[in-house]
Amino acid sequence: MWHDVSDLDTFVNGLETLSSPETAQLIARARYRMEDEGIIQRITDQGESLGRMVAVDGGNNVLSIGSGSQCFILAVAYSLKPGDQPIFRMQRIHFESSEPSGMMYGVRNAMELALVNETHEAHSFCIVDNSWVSVLQTINRTIDHYKDASEHDRDILFPYLEAMLSERGTFISALQNPRNIAMSKSGVSQYYAKEYTDRKLPLPDKSFLLGILQPGEYTKPDAIKLQVEGSLNVHPDSIFKTKDEVKAIYNSTLAATGEHGLCLTYFRPHLWSPVKRIEFHKKLLQGDGHLFQSMLHTVAQSMSIPTIMEPLEQFLVDEVVKRHTGKLPGVYQTAGIANLKDFSGQFAMQLTRRMRT
Repeated sequence: MWHDVSDLDTFVNGLETLSSPETAQLIARARYRMEDEGIIQRITDQGESLGRMVAVDGGNNVLSIGSGSQCFILAVAYSLKPGDQPIFRMQRIHFESSEPSGMMYGVRNAMELALVNETHEAHSFCIVDNSWVSVLQTINRTIDHYKDASEHDRDILFPYLEAMLSERGTFISALQNPRNIAMSKSGVSQYYAKEYTDRKLPLPDKSFLLGILQPGEYTKPDAIKLQVEGSLNVHPDSIFKTKDEVKAIYNSTLAATGEHGLCLTYFRPHLWSPVKRIEFHKKLLQGDGHLFQSMLHTVAQSMSIPTIMEPLEQFLVDEVVKRHTGKLPGVYQTAGIANLKDFSGQFAMQLTRRMRT
């Protein structure tokens, strides 16, 4: 179920890769070039931490039974702000498809984006535990699956797609809110590693920049479009009501006159911490960049525990999701068997849905 490599694994593997003398020479030359071009910048006292953030994450698991699959999908919003309570959303969906993953991840994205918007974060930031690039790719894949799905599966999936992709849907709303930042566990790109080592060190940028960035340093903010290999395509299907607006946001440059756009920076908060890839709204850079600096300070403060390799809120919501999602199929099976013993007829069969006992 969990395919992401943890930040700790990436951090350790990156250190091992960077330790050879040959690599050290490449890194030294790369840092010199990046300093000369103004790519490496240092956090300033211009901003201050805005306090605790909110983090949203999701998980999924599949229980294959009979001719279909029971998909367990969970989305959680978690904050350490006084008085805030975790928000849980869970669905158990029976898809007819023998390969339900594309639809299942689409439902998960829809549930996560609904929670992102529900938090209405206005004072600090809301962490989307994924890359905006990956979210778009998953949505494109889900639409492909939707087009080829059975009528049964389409009927299940449509309400989630409609809520996410409509003109006032959760996807466009999440993208347009400058308080939402996306932080991916995966590498996403190799732009800097290829560009500044003449393709001699094809590492993920998060690993490569471990050897480049010192504590408190970050890469000069850039448009997300310019640092992603390939084009950021938006699915043309008519169900995607906001496809034109989304395409403009994803493919915007810093010089574009549009109100909305996506940027990214790589940031190393502390000596012990990994490099974090942060995707953010370009409004954070407006004026004197005070809000952008505050975002960096907020992330740094949340990563002040050396043994936790990500913002504390992101770590905690990830732990909650992992512990719950992994147990759901077992709980469902146990409850189903108990129901077969205690009830009979159509009621019990509806509870268990073709589950073998």
